[in-house]
Amino acid sequence: MYRGDLARDGHPAGATLTAAAIKRLKAVWQAELVGPVNGTPVVSGGVVVAASAGGVVAAFNLKTGTRIWQADGFGRLSGSPTIAGKTVIFGSLDGHVSAIDLDRGDKLWDVKAPGGQPAIWSSPAVSGQLVIVGVGSQYGDTPLEAGRVLALDLASGKTVWTLCAMTSCGAGDGIWSTPAIDGKGHGYVGLGNPDDAVLAFDVASGKRLWMTSFHPDAGRDVDIGATPIVLKAGARDVVAVGSNSGVFKVLDAATGSPVWSQDVVKGSAVHGLLASPAYDGANFYVASAGAPVGMFALRASDGNTQWTYDSGLPIYSAPAIGSGVLVFGIGDVFGDPNIGGVVALSTSDGHVLWIADFHSAVFSAPAIVGDTVLIGNSRGDLIAYSPANS
Repeated sequence: MYRGDLARDGHPAGATLTAAAIKRLKAVWQAELVGPVNGTPVVSGGVVVAASAGGVVAAFNLKTGTRIWQADGFGRLSGSPTIAGKTVIFGSLDGHVSAIDLDRGDKLWDVKAPGGQPAIWSSPAVSGQLVIVGVGSQYGDTPLEAGRVLALDLASGKTVWTLCAMTSCGAGDGIWSTPAIDGKGHGYVGLGNPDDAVLAFDVASGKRLWMTSFHPDAGRDVDIGATPIVLKAGARDVVAVGSNSGVFKVLDAATGSPVWSQDVVKGSAVHGLLASPAYDGANFYVASAGAPVGMFALRASDGNTQWTYDSGLPIYSAPAIGSGVLVFGIGDVFGDPNIGGVVALSTSDGHVLWIADFHSAVFSAPAIVGDTVLIGNSRGDLIAYSPANS
């Protein structure tokens, strides 16, 4: 799934890539899809599934890159698919949530989210037999839709419950981010304007638990577009996420009260801390598409900056963590689409371990599976890297 697990920390146990191995990375296979691959590839049982903006979902053999199947006609796909057992679930910017069979790519169900022209930017979360999906507006909030969290039945796609982000169910508070879910069955998701908040809810029932606004929007459109991380801080559960405004906050998971807050960069509507952060038990790794661009390592206990890396280009790609390594893509949404690539840094001090120039902007977050790195680019390529002689 997106970020590796429901904690969404970008550091799943199966990511074993080391600093020594990353220096030997070579492209072992490459596949082309129709339209940019901006979501994260996901892997289950040696099968890689990726989606593209051209409405294509395809499955590949992890080792060889052999295409197993391809399914077409799903509209504009921006987020990452999710695999639950033998079911692949994904949402589209046309407001549909679809499920297909992992073995064959056959369509299982398709549902339209409520609203006039809803969009699903994020990746579905699966908890038990529920598919949890955030619903927002089209790009530019035109028209402005009511932000919602939907719970669908995994087997049939039927709606189990709906939670409006605003208590009035009015237009606004759209959802870009993927839900994070903790061990207590509580979900956390970022909201857009006007509240620019984190919303907590009970996954089983859809009951609202709390909502914490990061800042008055004041027409700035500085959403919480990133996906929150849920983690333990001593005996306390906390939620950590950044905002497009450039602020990064850690909140008490039980109450939503701030634990600490750090102004990292100068943000704006589609810049700031838009990429989802990563966490390795010591630091948060926070990517900036604002000023200054780059990667920031923030000490988890208090938010103090441990090191920074000047990427030269904005980072919209959520970083993935291996064993002492941090991997992410670079590229400018508003710049030259033929400039960009992938960077790997040491988590200890931020020095560069490896760079691959794709001559293409990379907004996809990498997936690290063992010592293999999978990543998409805006040209429509899906590329797998493994250490030479591994």
